[in-house]
Amino acid sequence: MRQSDSKRDMRGMTLIEVLVAFVILGMVMAVIMRINATSLRNHEVSKAYQHALRVAESRMEAMSVETSSETLQQSGVEAGGLRWEYFRQPYHEWSEERLQGLQAIPVKERIVVAWGEQPFPRQLSFSRIHLIYRGR
Repeated sequence: MRQSDSKRDMRGMTLIEVLVAFVILGMVMAVIMRINATSLRNHEVSKAYQHALRVAESRMEAMSVETSSETLQQSGVEAGGLRWEYFRQPYHEWSEERLQGLQAIPVKERIVVAWGEQPFPRQLSFSRIHLIYRGR
């Protein structure tokens, strides 16, 4: 090995090389932090949707038990600021032949669960056709 090469190896890195390494490290860390922040935000949104889904399912089932009327509208607020609205109305899309012999009335049920701040709240909406038993 030549003497000039051995002196160069002993000298170490220059200030410019260290600065470039820190800039690259900073850029990599910024990307990692952004990915982490996005995943945390997505996790919170997912948790809110799951909570809204549970509220929608439980309210839909609770309202289905109420069979005194073909028409029903109720609303409320759950813990965590979830607002829900339930609607029931007669369902007239089925033909009379299809309903013949049934001891039930078809109704369309719809529930909307909303949360978040105005003017852009998030919401879930579910609807189904349900049969209400006709009492004797």
